[in-house]
This record gives sequence, C-alpha cells and structure tokens, in this order.
Amino acid sequence: MCDSSTAESRVDRRSWYMLGILVLVYIMGSVDRAVPSVVVEPLKREFDLSDAQIGVLTGFAYSIPYALAALPGGWLLDRLDRRRFLAFTTVVWSVLTMAGAAVQNYVALLLARMGVGASEAPASPGSLSLISDLFPRERRGTAVSLYYAGTAVGQFITFMVGGWLLMHFGWRSLFLIAGVPGLVLAALLVFTCKEPERGRFDPPSAEGPRRAVSYAVAARWILRSRPLLHSIWGNMLSTGVQFSVMVWTVSFLVRIHGLTPERAAIWVGLGIGLMQTLGSLLAGPVTDRFSRGESARLALVPATFTVLAALTGVAMCLAPTLTAALVAMAVFAVLVGGVVGPGYATLVSFTEPHMRGSVLSIAKLFSILIGNGVLSFMTGKLSDMIGTPDSIRWALAATLLFHLWAAFHFWRASRAAQRIAANNSA
Repeated sequence: MCDSSTAESRVDRRSWYMLGILVLVYIMGSVDRAVPSVVVEPLKREFDLSDAQIGVLTGFAYSIPYALAALPGGWLLDRLDRRRFLAFTTVVWSVLTMAGAAVQNYVALLLARMGVGASEAPASPGSLSLISDLFPRERRGTAVSLYYAGTAVGQFITFMVGGWLLMHFGWRSLFLIAGVPGLVLAALLVFTCKEPERGRFDPPSAEGPRRAVSYAVAARWILRSRPLLHSIWGNMLSTGVQFSVMVWTVSFLVRIHGLTPERAAIWVGLGIGLMQTLGSLLAGPVTDRFSRGESARLALVPATFTVLAALTGVAMCLAPTLTAALVAMAVFAVLVGGVVGPGYATLVSFTEPHMRGSVLSIAKLFSILIGNGVLSFMTGKLSDMIGTPDSIRWALAATLLFHLWAAFHFWRASRAAQRIAANNSA
C-alpha cells in the first residue's frame, strides 16, 4: 500500500474536479430534499395540515420510497458505470422537484416527494463509492467531509434563497427553481468525468480481485463486522437528528420567538447552513490529521462531536431569547459539521471496495427510513401530543437527545476496530 506522500501525489486534478461535481450534485439534492422545510407554515395554511401531516410529508413520503429504491440502486451501483447511473437519477429527482410547483393538493405533493425520495436513493452511496476510488485512505476524511459539506451548503442555499423567494414570489417558486441546476450537473457528470477503477487505493485482497456481491453477502458482512454495524447505527441516529432539526427549526423560530417564516428561513440558512459548512470544511483536515488513516481513531471524531452537538442543540431549544437561540444554533451547526463527513467516512473505511455500493446502500436505507423518517415524524407527533403553544420546543429538544445514543455507537465502533487491529498485529 502506498505511503501517505505517494498516495497524496496520486490525487490528480481530475479527482478533485469530479469531487467538485459530486459535491454540487449533492448540494442540489440537499436543496431539493429540504425545500418543504422552508415552506412548512405556508403549506399548513394552504392545505390545512397538522404537524403530524407535515412530518409525513418531510419524513415518510421521502424515506419509504427511498428505502424501497435503495437496495436495487446499490445493486446497480456495484455493476454499472456509477457516474452515468447517478446522472440519470439526478435528472429524475430534479424534474420531480419542479413538479411540486404545480400541485393543487396535499396528496399530489406527497406523490411528487415520494418520487424525489426514490430517485435520490443511489446518490449518496454512489458518490461515496466513487470518492473511495478517487482518494487514498489518508485523504478520504477530507474528501468525504467536503462532500457532506454539500448538505450544509444546500441548507444555506435553500433557506437563504428560499426565504427571499418566499417573500417575493410564494412557495411554489421554490420547487420550480430548485430543480433546474440538477439537469445541468447531470450533463457535466456524464460528459466531463471518467469512471475510476474500483478499489484502486485499497490494499489488494489475498484472494485476488473480487466481484460484486449479493445483498445477502453484504448483510452478513455487516452483522459480522462490529465496527461497521455500530457505525451504521451511529450514522442512522445522527443524520436523523440533523434532518429533524432542519425540518422543524423554522417552525421553532416562528412559534417560540415570533419570527415570520421568511425571516426564520433566512436565519436558519445563516445559522445552520453557513456555520455547518464551516464546520465541515474544518472537520476534514482535522479528522485526517487525528486519525492518520486508522479507522479506530476516525470513529472517535463523530463520537465526540455528537455529544457536544446534543448539548448545544438542547441549549438552543431552551434558550429564553432569540439571540441566545441563534448563538446556540450556530455553535450546534459547527459541531454537526464534525459529525456528518467523519461519520460517513467510517462506513467507507470499514467496508471492502467490492461491496461498497451494497453496504452503503443498506446503511443509507436505515439512515433515511428510520433516522430521517421516524425521527422527523416523531418530532411532529410529539409536538401534537404535547399540544401547548411551545410544544415544538420540547419535541425538538427530546429529538436532539438521540445524538447521545449516536455517540455511544461511534464509540463502540472505535473500540471494536481497536480490538481487531490488536488481534491482527498479534
């Protein structure tokens, strides 16, 4: 295996360029996914919806179709040209996002969002699979953190631009405009990028090159690998919390601190989108320097940041003033930047190259279906059950405590990886 200096020299401009395209695709996917979060309050008024119905729209309407499409998508990713497949799915979800501008009722919007969820399923696993073949192990923390900074940038664009569009043109304009850039990026991915060789930066197997595996084999691998299993749990819980925060923070600022939906969206864009981007950009180099290519040390990074994010997130919910809430929200967002990229980098590090499409799809399926779907719905349902004017404060605070559960699993992943490394060196 290459040493760090040799591996670093092999990261050429084409790899960075393709990473840039994948980041932009992910940004627009995040925008398309987050648009309903900006318009929660206008949607409630226009279609006379409850918080639970909003939870279904932003959670299950996306996560269940995503789950149904994730496994077939991962199977195809291990067998097809990944960039062409991702370009095709990008076109589909972009068109369906634009279709949201024309809906006339809640059911039609649900169907459009279901299509977006299904077509986005291969995006993240496919991109992570490509990134693992574009960058060596010593640089993957930075590369994956840059990729997942796209979530925060997407939130910044969605809430900042979305808040402005909401002020001047109404909620339908957000859906229409959000879908356009994905069509351009899909063309760039096909015509300006090259499919990398699979497993080019991973140590060769003693059994020689391996072929893509079935989902039964991938599932058995996950169950046998304690570091990978705990990493999947940690990512599922942490991404679910972050998605719930994205969905409900605008409503939190409107109901608890009296902002208009438009101004609340702009503050969320600044306080979460911009600051999480900063956190992600800082987390990549710090993670690579701390982990030194060791998977056990890598898992300690999201373990630490999830604990800190839980504490600052609860502080945001309980803050007595708008200023205090916004400051806590900004600190929370920086800390979340240290969770997302390093967290998903652990999945790549704990998985063999020939099964990354399948394993990452299984991991993403649980993150979306259980993490995003259940936690987002749970927050809305809990708010309805509490039923007080400030119920969203307590529902969101309860959801943020799931970050502590995620931290436990990342810590267990690190301990399990340490034991494996010690046994291999004995």
